[in-house]
Amino acid sequence: MNQNLPEPSQKKWIPDGFHFLGPEDSKDRRILLETVSGVLKKKGYSEVFLPAFDYSSTFLQTVSAPDSSSLFRIRDLSGNEISPSIDLTVQAVKGMAGFSHQRENQNIFYVGRIFRESTKGSASRKEVLQIGAESIGVSGKENTFKILEELDEIVSLLPLENKLTLILGNVNLFQTIVQEFELGSNEIQIISALLYQKNVNEIERIFGEKKNHSDLIRLLSALVLNFDPDSLRNSLNIGSLSKDLQKSLNSILEETSWIFKSWESKKRKIDLCIDFSLLRDLNYYTGFVFQGYLQGSPDPVLTGGSYDHLYEMFSGVQRNASGYALVVNTLEASLKTPVPEL
Repeated sequence: MNQNLPEPSQKKWIPDGFHFLGPEDSKDRRILLETVSGVLKKKGYSEVFLPAFDYSSTFLQTVSAPDSSSLFRIRDLSGNEISPSIDLTVQAVKGMAGFSHQRENQNIFYVGRIFRESTKGSASRKEVLQIGAESIGVSGKENTFKILEELDEIVSLLPLENKLTLILGNVNLFQTIVQEFELGSNEIQIISALLYQKNVNEIERIFGEKKNHSDLIRLLSALVLNFDPDSLRNSLNIGSLSKDLQKSLNSILEETSWIFKSWESKKRKIDLCIDFSLLRDLNYYTGFVFQGYLQGSPDPVLTGGSYDHLYEMFSGVQRNASGYALVVNTLEASLKTPVPEL
């Protein structure tokens, strides 16, 4: 026996943020994954397997500056900087952008882990298991609605303790407004972060004294304070805006209204809410975005949206794309009972 090993009470057998599952928990997880993947296969998705590591530059192209510090980075023996995944969507779309896969099924799903460094002393998970689906070549309101219906079907099969609430936004609404006022990239980054935090007071403090920005502040405040397309349209006072801005905003609001009314037309397992200040990862999201929350959990159990320029980033060819990912760890913690075996 190695006499240098510490006593069990003195040693952490697994690093903070990582977890071991025993046989019973592993069995329950396998059934959960097979239940979700069964729905995806029925919907026409094909399974793909993602690499455990990728070039760090792959993730740095899309991750926001504050999030780049959470990326684990090492060098291989050839001197290349590589990282475990921090974003499975990026890897999936990048993989499908390879020439050899362009004639294959463009609806794919995967099970994979993301790894994020957390601040010292944080109890946050550093390893998160996700099951996600991507559709290359499609986005827009009809496809977003189709995705929401897929998620509703998946949720209907899970014995969740609490109802899932899905928050729907559209980053194009924000992008259209800031482009009208010709803001710089740094200003856009600051405003988007403050809007996501619903911190209108700070936006007013930073931009209130700038010339011609009173209308900008009014429009941004409306995004935070209104939670349905009709009330937002009234608060924006669209008739007072430029013709081009009117046209763009009306189009986005009509598409959002169509999704919401179509959703409300029948009973669903998921509650749908509108939040136009939901601005996720503007580095690659376009159009509709969404996050799903379960009562009692501060972190989203699902995320997704459209990313119409991500494929182009790796292939040079523009193709729309959209998808979503479910956070398996959060789902497991929210089940009343294990998912029954099919």
